[in-house]
Amino acid sequence: MRDNGTFALAGEVTTLAERFRAAGYDAGAVVSAVVLARRHGLDQGFRIYDDDLGAGYTAATQVSERSAEAATDAALALLARLERPFFLWVHYFDPHEEYRPPTRFADLGGPSRLYDGEIAFVDEQLGRLLAALPPETLVAAVGDHGEMLGEHGERTHGLLPFAGARRVPLIVAGPGVPRGVVDRCLARTVDLPPTLLALAGLAAPPNLDGEPLLPLPAAHEPRCARTSYSESFLPFVAYRWYPLRALSDGDWLYLQAPTPALYDLRRAGGEAAGEVTGKPAVVARLRSGLASLLAAAGEELEPEVGAGSPLDAEQRAQLLALGYVGGAAGGTVSAALPDPRAMTDVAEALHRIHRAVQEGRCRESLRELQTIVRRDPRNFPALNLAGFCLKEAGRPADALALFQRASAVNDLSALPVANAAGALLALGRRQEAAREYRRALALDPAQAESAANLARLLREGGDRPGALAVLEAAWEAGCREPSVLLERGVARAETGDLRGALADFREAARRDPANPVPLENAARASFQLGQVRAAAQLYEQLLRLVPSRGDLWKSLGAIRLESLGEPAGAREAFRRALALESDPRERRRLEEILATLPE
Repeated sequence: MRDNGTFALAGEVTTLAERFRAAGYDAGAVVSAVVLARRHGLDQGFRIYDDDLGAGYTAATQVSERSAEAATDAALALLARLERPFFLWVHYFDPHEEYRPPTRFADLGGPSRLYDGEIAFVDEQLGRLLAALPPETLVAAVGDHGEMLGEHGERTHGLLPFAGARRVPLIVAGPGVPRGVVDRCLARTVDLPPTLLALAGLAAPPNLDGEPLLPLPAAHEPRCARTSYSESFLPFVAYRWYPLRALSDGDWLYLQAPTPALYDLRRAGGEAAGEVTGKPAVVARLRSGLASLLAAAGEELEPEVGAGSPLDAEQRAQLLALGYVGGAAGGTVSAALPDPRAMTDVAEALHRIHRAVQEGRCRESLRELQTIVRRDPRNFPALNLAGFCLKEAGRPADALALFQRASAVNDLSALPVANAAGALLALGRRQEAAREYRRALALDPAQAESAANLARLLREGGDRPGALAVLEAAWEAGCREPSVLLERGVARAETGDLRGALADFREAARRDPANPVPLENAARASFQLGQVRAAAQLYEQLLRLVPSRGDLWKSLGAIRLESLGEPAGAREAFRRALALESDPRERRRLEEILATLPE
């Protein structure tokens, strides 16, 4: 799984959860970011896999996420449902951009105030979780990566496999683990599965890359003989740059790049101190070790990269029926590709532009995006962002061309396909748009924008059963986005299922509390079902969001007067409506109604 969203875990791979389940353990997971949704295959082996970010997800972030507090709440609820012995995976996402810790942690200070604050927040929530675990529980806390925080020109992670991203905490505690010991030897996250299996008294499968970290070697035994492999294929998949791979023995780091490099980790500053020359024997040893390790996995130093397709047989059949084969996410690695170390300015610019686009500042970003696309014509994020800004600028035909180019770079990604469908829709080419939405859903059955828009096109064309089928399939695939719930509610209402529609509208409002549309639909559905008290409460909630809607004040006034018999409450609502009304005839009508109501 070399890139989020493009690759998925193959079903034939045995996961740690499957290993524990086979040994009689119950297994549950709570994940806190959409990149770990079950459709990427990581749910294998878990009886319960909670990837529903629900109302706890953090809005307006680049990746939908669940806060640490909400994750711990979900984990504690799941814990109560697990039988002993159990294997529980709790995933916290907070120490990622955007860094938005609670104020009490943001104010603690530190060299990276907000990042440090998010780490402190997760630490607090880990404390809540640990306090609830049975005392005999074996616990491992591990990070998947760190953040570069500006080192080597990278602010976050994913581009460069240097120490800022590569070094992570690994803490193990519980029965069979010596207390208070810090082992300075090189350890790898790949060592965690055999370590946990050994501590649980279970046999590890053969041919694992890792080895148990316990028991610790005796004083007379040789130490620190491990080598650690790391890679970053994001440059290749996202930008068509060279994928960086590294091998380290703890003292030295060999980097496989268009121009290979060696770093002395023993020096002050480590990699930041710069490359080391004049060590041909060290380079040859580590390069040979890297080549051998990769050969054992069936790869070369500069491989032909497989697409790692997440598509099952049904999805492939759907794509074939639509005239697509898929697979361009793969390709050949060669030294002619750009070196990511020389492209950090482009990655940093895209990082900054992405934030600007999220904040609605496309106009100021478009020219820079077009410059990046000219310099780097296969840059997947730049093509998508430039296309989005062209569409926002009222140039859907130009946007469509860029989305199609982005899809050619990685035609296993649903994102540019859904974007292309939106551009086609803006051009009035509805049938083509529907076809592209279907293609996006074949690639990612839980793609919310595609499901909602395709369902709307079908519904508007009179195919309400087809619309509901699309939405139900997205729901079954794990999509819990408010837009899909809202569209399903509309489709249900049009087929006469008002109760089902009301449930969808209410859930959409819960998940997207700042959006007035699902609330308004819920209020109308409640009234149509004769639930007048609930309808009035929903209108009151809605008007707290949009107090300038005179029509809603009139609806609330009518319910209070005619259905609830509350003239005082009705008078207040009609008075608010009158203050907003500009039509002379409607003003006279409201004045006449108010004249009949007691003060």
